Amino acid sequence: MDDIKGRILQNENIVSNYYLLRVKLSKSMGKVEQGQFIMLKVPSSQVFLRRPFSIYEYNKNILTIMYRVVGRGTEYLSKACINEEIFILGPLGKGFKIGKRGVYIIVAGGIGIAGLCSLAKRLKEKALIFYGCSSEGEIALLRDIGVRNVNISTIDGSYGSKGDVVALLGKYLKLVRGKNIEIFACGPENMIKSLKKLIDKDKTPCQVLVEERMACGLGLCFGCVKRTFDKKEPYKRVCKEGPVFNLWEICL
Repeated sequence: MDDIKGRILQNENIVSNYYLLRVKLSKSMGKVEQGQFIMLKVPSSQVFLRRPFSIYEYNKNILTIMYRVVGRGTEYLSKACINEEIFILGPLGKGFKIGKRGVYIIVAGGIGIAGLCSLAKRLKEKALIFYGCSSEGEIALLRDIGVRNVNISTIDGSYGSKGDVVALLGKYLKLVRGKNIEIFACGPENMIKSLKKLIDKDKTPCQVLVEERMACGLGLCFGCVKRTFDKKEPYKRVCKEGPVFNLWEICL
């Protein structure tokens, strides 16, 4: 796979330490599945390894990612300027598989919404979104979703339901038990663990976009393995066999 050169069109601070980066690519990435990711070369000589980012949106050679500044790489990326050159590898990994369901539920926690935005746009009004964040300010991360059916929880209670998003989802699931449901989720591991516990009794179909540190993104270094219940090959590469997994096939 070749590097694709791009030019930064936008690198906007949305709220707090969250940013939206929009890049005009020199050529098409080809077909992109919801849930896939790219490996981005941060435009700084101080950052050697590429960084993985979920594809927030892709249309007509315009690639958009949403990221949070959490370390050295994203800190330097946040300082990149308009018109600066950037290089990416992608699309990478396996995305979501969308079958015929009566109810589609999207569950996102914090920056997890970055990997679910394009899925929400594809499902449109067919999807119910449950979004959890720390406080009212982070609701700005939903600005491009364009879906009406959004249920929000904040840890501090400053907007929507007070508490975690899985508890909020639990109230809704009682109303639709027995229907043909599938859940798509992305967020902190504790959120995914809580979600698994919530739906364990009914074994509700659920696909999870796993967040993991990566070095190469191509399946060569085995630095991003996730333990699964597969007895023959228990360790799966998040970058290759994922990042989207069946919740019931991974160990948490």
